[in-house]
Amino acid sequence: MHDPHDWRADVRARLASSGLHPQDEAELADEVGQHLEAQFAELAPKIGPVAAREQLLAELREQGFDEAASRRRRRARPSRARVWSSTSVLRDLRYGFRSLRRSPGTVAAGVAALALGIGLTTMMYSIIYGLLLKGLPFDDPSRIALIYRADPTGRGEEDLVPYGDYVRYRAEQRSFAVYGAYYTAMASISGGDRPERIDVARVTSGALDVTGARAALGRTFTSADNAPDAPPTVLLGYAIWRDRFARDSSVVGKPLRVNGRAYTIIGVMPDGFEFPRSQKMWLPVQLDAAGLAPGQGRPVNIVGRLRPGVELGNANAELAGLSRRLARENGDTAAVRDLAQPFVRALIPARVYSLLYAMLGAVFLVLLVACANVANLLLDRAANRSREIGIRVALGASRVAVIRQSLVESGILAGMAAIAGVALAQSGIVAFNRTMLAIQADTPFWADIRLHLPVLLFVIGVAVAASIVSGLLPALHSARVDVNTILKDESHSASSRRVGRLSRAIVVAEIALSSAMLLAAGFMTKSIVRMRMMDPHFTTNAIFTARITASSSTDTARARQLFEGLERDLASVSGVDGAVLANGLPGVEWQGGRVEVEGHVYARPQERPVTRTLAVSSGFFRTFGVSLLQGRGILSTDRAQTQRVVVINDAFARWQFAGVNPIGRRIRLGETPTDADWATVVGVIPTLYAGNSRNAWPPEVLTSLAQEPRLSSVSIALRGADGVANAATVRRIVSALDPEVPVYSIASMDELMFRAQWPVRVLGTMFVLFGVASLVLAAIGLYAVMAFSVSRRTREMGIRIALGATAGSVVGMICRQGAVQIALGMTVGFAVGALVVQAARAALFEVRPSDPWVFGASALAACLIPAFRATGVDPVIALRSE
Repeated sequence: MHDPHDWRADVRARLASSGLHPQDEAELADEVGQHLEAQFAELAPKIGPVAAREQLLAELREQGFDEAASRRRRRARPSRARVWSSTSVLRDLRYGFRSLRRSPGTVAAGVAALALGIGLTTMMYSIIYGLLLKGLPFDDPSRIALIYRADPTGRGEEDLVPYGDYVRYRAEQRSFAVYGAYYTAMASISGGDRPERIDVARVTSGALDVTGARAALGRTFTSADNAPDAPPTVLLGYAIWRDRFARDSSVVGKPLRVNGRAYTIIGVMPDGFEFPRSQKMWLPVQLDAAGLAPGQGRPVNIVGRLRPGVELGNANAELAGLSRRLARENGDTAAVRDLAQPFVRALIPARVYSLLYAMLGAVFLVLLVACANVANLLLDRAANRSREIGIRVALGASRVAVIRQSLVESGILAGMAAIAGVALAQSGIVAFNRTMLAIQADTPFWADIRLHLPVLLFVIGVAVAASIVSGLLPALHSARVDVNTILKDESHSASSRRVGRLSRAIVVAEIALSSAMLLAAGFMTKSIVRMRMMDPHFTTNAIFTARITASSSTDTARARQLFEGLERDLASVSGVDGAVLANGLPGVEWQGGRVEVEGHVYARPQERPVTRTLAVSSGFFRTFGVSLLQGRGILSTDRAQTQRVVVINDAFARWQFAGVNPIGRRIRLGETPTDADWATVVGVIPTLYAGNSRNAWPPEVLTSLAQEPRLSSVSIALRGADGVANAATVRRIVSALDPEVPVYSIASMDELMFRAQWPVRVLGTMFVLFGVASLVLAAIGLYAVMAFSVSRRTREMGIRIALGATAGSVVGMICRQGAVQIALGMTVGFAVGALVVQAARAALFEVRPSDPWVFGASALAACLIPAFRATGVDPVIALRSE
């Protein structure tokens, strides 16, 4: 009896989950299928075809069949050595290179996408590693800790530790083998060609010893140097020794004038040593610690090296007990808490940490978008090669071998991309270093941003991960081919449907990631635009700035006389349009303190509000082009002997004098003001830009520089042509008044403003580049999926058109499919992007992280650009090619 039933198909379905090698599966299906056909021919005449078929199918479902298949699987299973031998991997590499040479477009697109992702990720990791992770360039730097006082209010504001507390800690602590304290300052050195103002650190014995560094010449400080009556000594940095003493090896023991006083040189530190941050010289702390109680004394940083076997957790537990005991002795009811952290982590602000790691997370999103693009390319390639893979499987290739071959090919793409990515990262690192050197004068001495060995290992790890992420899904898809279906399906429709579903899922993820990046880029773009278009309400063009500090041996009267003579001589220079002396500069160097408004009642001194202040000479308004809204400005007649006056800005007037005329009202500044400190408001100016992205337009008060009771350092601003308003002019006038006073911090006002805005301008621009790169990759990825879908559905669309569908309706169908993917991806992506923006809010300027306009604009871009690429696919062209 003829049996039209396909018994071999039933056997193959029964074996689908058996895990047999394809060749063994085919042999077993043929063997059992022939047996079932013979059994059916024998049983059908006796019990009928239906009953015979049901009986044989029941036998096929019995447990014995599974056991037979299991025995066949154990006999057929290839050994691990044969699957992963070096010979087989080398064979796959040779085959992979030959195969990829036949697809130059796939290779170029895949390498370009991955190179962009790997390059950007490597550049950001290099910055983080060189600045944050590598640590100090000393032995076992992770053992060096910085101790600071945590803010009891929980706002995260850190403070220094009083010197009296340091002395007690030094005597009682047991966690640190070496222990010391320091504070940073500026110092003037004179003698030689001209005076200089440099960064210095005042240190105790032990503060430099925690690094393990030794003096290149002479010695470092001992406890005898810290005695209040000890002869003043100084330790030179290598740059000072090289530039001022021409590397004279006999410099030890010679004198050096520091702040107008003679110091004895005791040593020279090695080249590159600028501990704790970027200091060029070190002086001893010479404070009388004997009479200091806990909580008293100058605030200092405490630094120590942990003893072997002691961890930071142990040190912090000990510090907690010591700080509580000192607080009780001092009668302090506040929750004082001193903490130890790794030195670099404690010295770098937390907002910098969060911003840099947010940027690293952002470039990882770009890398994932690139991996998704390559995965789609490889899926498309796998669909085109489904017949080839089916033939390989039919000839005996195992599923593991198919997966291995696919992963090898994605690894080849990732390897080539890693080489190109390293070159791209190196270019970015060079540009970043040049920018940082130009705008950051106090870059930490340990910052070394380049392609270190750990960074190159990171590249290898990223390349391996990228090859797996981009190649695993196509590899698994290739290994799941049904040999019989593939070999019978001339149009590849079955394989294409599976690939199409996978590709669409990948594109949704791709759009989600790029939408997250695009949202962050949108916020950064708006911040940059706002900053560029911002009117600071003062002029920065053609203004030269510098700073001078009177010698410490100069008394207050002589310092005031120096500043008055300097103001007079600068204003008289021909070609100068304005000259001002101030204790800071608008937009970059304001001071701060508490303010009390006459008539307002404060229950406690701590309730008095805090405002920004700036003491200026009368030339401030002309030099910076600051207009007056009410009253008058600071005049040259506002001297120390006259009634104290202040000029407030519009924000301060609205804050403290809402609804009333502030002119004639009185305020006083300072932590402990007296009746003599009351000052009369004589004018109101516009609110000036403060140079602070978190509070760009705060309340501010201008005072008269001549009425400041204590003044030792001033900033100078000259407005005029470069040939007149320059360092030579200022140095000549200052030298004529006092040859020991150095002129330092030389820069144009435009440069100072750029330095103040660099987190938004530089890091924000990098965010924008990341966002644009991810969006372009996502748009290309969506276009590729749409093109693949159209090319694989030509027969379906041909039938639709033959049955009356118009080309427009077919295009609409394709676009609706793309719109669904875009909508799903954007929904997820914007949720992720909101988290990225929150982490990077330190780089925002006058933009709220929840700004609806940015969300709307980002959504429009994220929708229109991929949609435009998707609609570029013409199904009619695809039909003509069929």
